[in-house]
Amino acid sequence: MPKDATIADLGTALGVRASQCFSVAGLRDTIDATLASNQVVATRLDTTQVALSALRADAQNMRATLMSAQTDGGEPTAIIKQADQALATLIAKLNSSNADGFLFGGISTIQEPIADYFAKPSQPNKLALDAAYETAFGFTQSNSAVSSISPTQMQGFLTGAFAQLFSDAGWKSDWSSASDSVLRAQVSLSVTMDASVSANEPALPKIASAYAMLTDLGAERLNRDSYAVLLKAAMDTLDIGVGMLTNIQARVGVMQNSVKNASDVMSIQKDGLDTQLSELESIDPTEAGARVNELMTRIETAYTLTARISQLSLTKYL
Repeated sequence: MPKDATIADLGTALGVRASQCFSVAGLRDTIDATLASNQVVATRLDTTQVALSALRADAQNMRATLMSAQTDGGEPTAIIKQADQALATLIAKLNSSNADGFLFGGISTIQEPIADYFAKPSQPNKLALDAAYETAFGFTQSNSAVSSISPTQMQGFLTGAFAQLFSDAGWKSDWSSASDSVLRAQVSLSVTMDASVSANEPALPKIASAYAMLTDLGAERLNRDSYAVLLKAAMDTLDIGVGMLTNIQARVGVMQNSVKNASDVMSIQKDGLDTQLSELESIDPTEAGARVNELMTRIETAYTLTARISQLSLTKYL
């Protein structure tokens, strides 16, 4: 009899122990399903962390460029190009997706969370910025009159109408269709936790605003003093945004560790349940062999009696 033999009919063989066996098997199946779900969650969080790291690196590089430009003004065209690329990357990363949907959409996973600022025709975010600029100054960013904007006017615009474009209300109105509510996941038998990041995190509009002020406020046409105001505002904004982004990464890191720790604990629990289930379902080979031998003896006896009965005849006794 093989050592790993199991009882075929648990209900008959185990009696009242059958319910315990079914309960253990059910718990083990629940753990298996949770472990599989955790793999999906872990992959999503890993991808999110990679995206956030790329965004932080871009922001830090942009800040380094602006720091260098504080002394000599830098080359406006080169700064604008770098800001263009950084903003395009920000939008692309926030619109990242996998098999489960858009990573930064919160619970809204079926729609791209961020409008493409560079799309044609222009999206609400671009239209809103253009309208705010023209309302504030009386001309567009491409007009030669941009050079007449004073430092005070530029500072007032940046802290007023422009800032409103990237406020919580402005961001959700013109830039983001993401949900504030994030995806949650049950990562163990008793723990449910946040398992995604929303594009509405305050760090993200903050960084987007720094890029937008560099890429689309007519930087190459501003006079020297107003240009200096713009550069400093962008650098200060990036400082705040990078700090906030670092905090998001720390939160995601906690999520990643929580999923891993929960999976490690459940794997140990699963091993214990497998052992318990094996003990409930397994049979003693020695006992099983004795029962089979006894059954074979009874069968052979039955065959012998049947054969003798078939040979009986009344004529032998008459």
